[in-house]
Amino acid sequence: MGSVTLIVRFILAMLFVVALAFVAARMLKRIGFGKSSPSRYLNQIDYLPMGPKRGVALVQVVDKTVALGITDQTVTFLMEVTPEAMAERASDILEGPSGSPPSLSQFADEMLKRLRKDTR
Repeated sequence: MGSVTLIVRFILAMLFVVALAFVAARMLKRIGFGKSSPSRYLNQIDYLPMGPKRGVALVQVVDKTVALGITDQTVTFLMEVTPEAMAERASDILEGPSGSPPSLSQFADEMLKRLRKDTR
């Protein structure tokens, strides 16, 4: 009978510890500990990886859009991107190479290619 009592006490102690951890996590979340607040003046629009630990980011900074080269050691300003250039590029993407909108199967094929590339 003593070992059963010991096991029950152990289980109750573990439940108490888990409940205490849950309450502590909720309280820390409520006071904002570990919460990352979204930036008011910066917004990453797009990112293109160019190799391990390097890529090009398109970032909205207040009212300007800039392209930044990013490596694990530096961030380099590449150029400012005008809204007109972005709108022109968006219309080119939507129309596709033949001048007509891409079909659903072309979209699905592109998504599958990208998903396969991400899993490798």
